[in-house]
Formats: sequence, C-alpha cells, structure tokens
Amino acid sequence: MAGSLTTRIRRLTRADHQALLGMYRRFEPLGVAAGLPPRNEQARREWIERSLEHEINFGAFSPNGEMAGHCFLAADGPGSAEMAVFVHQDFRNQGMGRQLINAAIQEACRKHIQRIWTMTSADNLAALAVLKRCGFQARRGPVTAFDLELELEPSCAGTAPEWRN
Repeated sequence: MAGSLTTRIRRLTRADHQALLGMYRRFEPLGVAAGLPPRNEQARREWIERSLEHEINFGAFSPNGEMAGHCFLAADGPGSAEMAVFVHQDFRNQGMGRQLINAAIQEACRKHIQRIWTMTSADNLAALAVLKRCGFQARRGPVTAFDLELELEPSCAGTAPEWRN
C-alpha cells in the first residue's frame, strides 16, 4: 500500500493510452463495475481508447509519475454526463478519487453541464461515501446498486461544490 502522497491531477489525452493500459493491467478487481474495466486485454484496450475520446478526462499520478487513477465524463444528452472513476488499489483511501471527482465537476461547470450521474454497487461503501461527500445523492437503485446524481447550478463555472466532510 502506498503511504500518504501528493497527487498530481491533469487532463488526459490519447498520448496517455499506454499509461492507462499499464494501470488497468494491474487494476483489481477487473470487471466488477458494470463489467468495467474489461477483464479481456483487447476489450480493455478498446475501452481505454474510447474513454480517451471524452472531452472531460483526468488522470491522477503518484509523486513518482505512476498513473494511479482515472476519471472521465461521458456525455449522454444535452447538459448531462455519466461519470466513471477508477483508482488503482494501491492508491485507494488517500483522497485521490475525491480529487479526480473534483476536477471533473469543475470542468463540467465550465462546460455548462447541469447533471452528472454515476452508478456504483451497494457494497462499495468507500465509493458511496466519497460520492456523497462530493454532493451526489441517491436517485434510485435496486438492492445491489445505487444510481447517484449531482445537479450543478448554472452559476457554478469556475467553482467547485462545497465538499462535505
């Protein structure tokens, strides 16, 4: 497990494909979140390529430059986007997911996105806690999963929602 660390968050581009592939090759567990990240190497390569096509796309890097987390928003309609967040198991519970979500929310505000939603399994208590601290609220969900969303104010450009502790 990595100790407390300083994380660098930055936008990702197609040039980051290999770094993402390396992170996801070591990622555990594969395929648990709606089949993502894909278990099959070729499917994972294609998924990474498609994920890098999204305009709002951030990576988290450890102090030694290692890719440690990935977050992107996939537009699904006017003013709406689905969020995907993945943090490598060696870097969990250190605030990295929260930093990635914050970066995505700030960029969504600048792009005038009014709604961000995501899904997570009901047993992923760490993800649920981070999402709720970042302002997401449960919309609906079966016993095994939660569908959460965050409504953004039109005036949020340049500011982040106030985080809950």
